[in-house]
Amino acid sequence: MITIGFLADYPDTIPTLTKWFREQWPDYYANWSEAELEKDFLEDASYNRLPIRLVAFESNELVGTIILRDSNETLAEFQPELGGLYVVESHRGHGIGTELVQAGMKLASDQGYEIVYATTVAAAGILESLGWEFIKTVIYENEQPALYQCKL
Repeated sequence: MITIGFLADYPDTIPTLTKWFREQWPDYYANWSEAELEKDFLEDASYNRLPIRLVAFESNELVGTIILRDSNETLAEFQPELGGLYVVESHRGHGIGTELVQAGMKLASDQGYEIVYATTVAAAGILESLGWEFIKTVIYENEQPALYQCKL
C-alpha cells in the first residue's frame, strides 16, 4: 500500500531526495552544493504555501516524490505546476507515479486552484490516463518537454 504525505512531515527524507535528484538530473544539479540542494528541498517542506512537496512510501520505504509549485520562470503563465515527479527505479510501473500525480492534483484543488499544469518528457502516459490535455511542446535547455493542463 502506498502512503503519500507532506515533505514537511518527513524532513529526514531530504538526504535521499538529494541523492535521487543528483542521479536523475546530473547536468541540472552539477553546480549545486549539497547545502544548496538540501536548502532547496527544505523550502518545499510546507503545508499551505507553494512550493509544497509530497513524498510517497511503500511499506515505510521512501519510493517517490512530486511538487506543486508556482515558480516556473520559463512558463510563468502556466502556473501552478506539478513537477519533479520521481519514482525510484525499482518501484516504477506499479502505479506510484499515477498516485503521486493524483495527490498533486488534489493538493492543487485543496489550495483553491481550478487548473494545474505540468511539463514532462517521460510521464505523458500518466497525465493522459488521468485526463490531462496536451497544450504544446516547449523548448527548455536541451529538452523538448510536452506541456499539459488539467482542469480540476
